[in-house]
Amino acid sequence: MDISKLSGDEFVEHVISEHKKRNTKEFYETHRIRRKENEFIVMELRNAGFKVSDLFDLVNFKQTEFGYINILLNLLDSDKISDPIIKDGIIRAVTVRKAKGIAEEKLLEYYQNLKTEKEKELIGWSVGNWFEYLYADTYFDQIKKISTDKNNGMSRQMFVLALGKTKKHKLEAEKLLLELTFDKEVILHAIAGLGKLKLGSSIERLSELTTDKNKTIKKEAIKSLKKITAK
Repeated sequence: MDISKLSGDEFVEHVISEHKKRNTKEFYETHRIRRKENEFIVMELRNAGFKVSDLFDLVNFKQTEFGYINILLNLLDSDKISDPIIKDGIIRAVTVRKAKGIAEEKLLEYYQNLKTEKEKELIGWSVGNWFEYLYADTYFDQIKKISTDKNNGMSRQMFVLALGKTKKHKLEAEKLLLELTFDKEVILHAIAGLGKLKLGSSIERLSELTTDKNKTIKKEAIKSLKKITAK
């Protein structure tokens, strides 16, 4: 087709058509890779004796055997796995209590090696969710460092929430969380974290936030205040 001979409207239609074709091709290629990598993981798990038909079976259904944890952790940064949804599925599949004491170092290293904002928002957020769900004060310093580094963007959210679970560093965590209530990317999680800590010295700032114009922030602040002031 000689696009130089197209009228203005015809040229616009041509551009839209080509864009749709390209997007469709990329969509099918992405899903082809995702399906292939899922099948590879399933085969690795079956070879190890686990009867699964899909990686997300480990996410969506209660498991009784957890020998797959190390297998999945080893696959997380394998050159055989590239799709972010599959990587996210691996992290969600190992977000189980049996992974505590096994997965921490691997997940922290993997998080630090995430390069793009998109990777951090999807995969990094799930790593933070792991640390919030299975919080241990052993990793307080690492969680604190991630939470306060704005370069980590919204992937910090669940790390920030995890700070509220500390038993040994409550005053330090409170100070950090109070500072983070001025950070729009993590403010809701900082407020919720203060509610978990239940320290009276947070009341003043939380009270200020109950008059915030943002209804969600206002609601979260009221909820955390109730937790602190409950008798």
